Amino acid sequence: MRGPARAWSIAVMAVVCTVLAIILLRSPPPSVPAPARHLRREEPQPPPLTPEERRSMYRAWPLFEGWPLPQLPSGEEPPSPPPQKPPPPTQKPPPSR
Repeated sequence: MRGPARAWSIAVMAVVCTVLAIILLRSPPPSVPAPARHLRREEPQPPPLTPEERRSMYRAWPLFEGWPLPQLPSGEEPPSPPPQKPPPPTQKPPPSR
C-alpha cells in the first residue's frame, strides 16, 4: 500500500484501537464469585504409566519423517549430540530437448 490508502488504513486502525480501549477500560470488571465454604475432595491421581505405555506414546512418531525420535527420560543426563542437517533434496535434471 502506498500513499493515501496507507494513511487511511493507519487512521482506521487507530480509531478501532481507540474504541476498543475505551470500551474495555470503561466496562466494570467481572464480579468474583464468593469462595466455596465446603472442603474440596481431592481428585484421584491416575496410576503411573508402565514402560510399555510410555513407549506407546511415540508410536506414530515415524510418520514425521526426518524428525529425531524422542528419548525417554532416564536418571542420568547423556551428552546431547550436535544437531544434524537434513540432506539436501535431490532434483532431477531438466529434460533435454
